[in-house]
Amino acid sequence: MQKILIIEDDIWISNSLKLYLENSSFDVEIEGSWTYAVEKILSWKYELIILDVNLPGKDGIMICQEVRKTSQIPIIMLTAKNSELDKVIGLEIGADDYVSKPFSPRELLARINSILRRSLQNYKEENHLLKFEDIEIDTQKIQVIKNGKEIPFTKNEFEILKKIIEEDGNMVERETLMKDIIGYENYAFDRTIDTHIKNIRKKLENKDIILTIRWQWYRLNK
Repeated sequence: MQKILIIEDDIWISNSLKLYLENSSFDVEIEGSWTYAVEKILSWKYELIILDVNLPGKDGIMICQEVRKTSQIPIIMLTAKNSELDKVIGLEIGADDYVSKPFSPRELLARINSILRRSLQNYKEENHLLKFEDIEIDTQKIQVIKNGKEIPFTKNEFEILKKIIEEDGNMVERETLMKDIIGYENYAFDRTIDTHIKNIRKKLENKDIILTIRWQWYRLNK
């Protein structure tokens, strides 16, 4: 479960947001002042920080600047201010996003999910590895490894498996695979993708690793 820290002195906002995010399957902690904020952020226990700009004492801008000296943890800043200048300042000091009060919890959740997906993708790209169960993909060496043993894959098979694992259970449309990987424009009745998926399942000795949804979408079985 992904962990989020909310640093907000308005108890009503922090508690209601905590409840909303917990109902969306996040583990949430609250900190009401700047005193222990930086120490908590740098504890490396959290995947994302929601930081109010207008904290008493040391404000969110100062906290963000201090954190960015040593950490790139995703930060979404909350503020009652709504000017373009305030937003620019918030982003320039290293915040990943900026939400003005009053805000929709649903919109904030969408931004959180977007940032976390992007953060995960950046981490994977930096480390050149994608992992799922006993399978490891090295995107730099173009290798598929299962239980420590390299499995020979064609280029298209590799790219299809890579794309499906990157989507982490989200559906990938046949059209996307045909156009972006195979390079076909006229794909309506072509079964090339089905053949590649079949080969991937066979090579990985797992017929259920990739699910076919109504012959139009594919997703990782997780």
